[in-house]
Amino acid sequence: MLRALIPLSLLAIILAVAFPSYVHYASDQRALAMARTLASDLRVAEQVAMTRRAAVTVTFPLADVACPGGSAASYVLRQGATVIKRTCFPSDVAWWLSRAGATEFQPTGAPRGGLTLAVQSIRTGKRFPVTVAAGTGVVTAHTP
Repeated sequence: MLRALIPLSLLAIILAVAFPSYVHYASDQRALAMARTLASDLRVAEQVAMTRRAAVTVTFPLADVACPGGSAASYVLRQGATVIKRTCFPSDVAWWLSRAGATEFQPTGAPRGGLTLAVQSIRTGKRFPVTVAAGTGVVTAHTP
């Protein structure tokens, strides 16, 4: 009986130490994936604006009733009132904006002003910046 308890005790200790690290790692990886997805979608918004010759707006609502839970972080690509794409973040991922929560790509593809934001793991606080350069519209995801 004692021989069976020792390996089980060791396994329990290892899991107790490793599990929190894994949860933080997984949250950081979800935030990283969302930063890359956001950067890709910003590039799509730019291309759609040029293809359709119409302005495309990307908004970052504080609460989105269309997302599970209604308060999840999200972003929405729109041409006028038409939703092109809505992306809801996982519950442990949020965005952090340095200014107003929207940007617009003109029919030429150029953004109206720049945008700097970060996708953040709520569990660890780690941020992955995403920028849209004013004037050029170059989208950059500063990810490892």
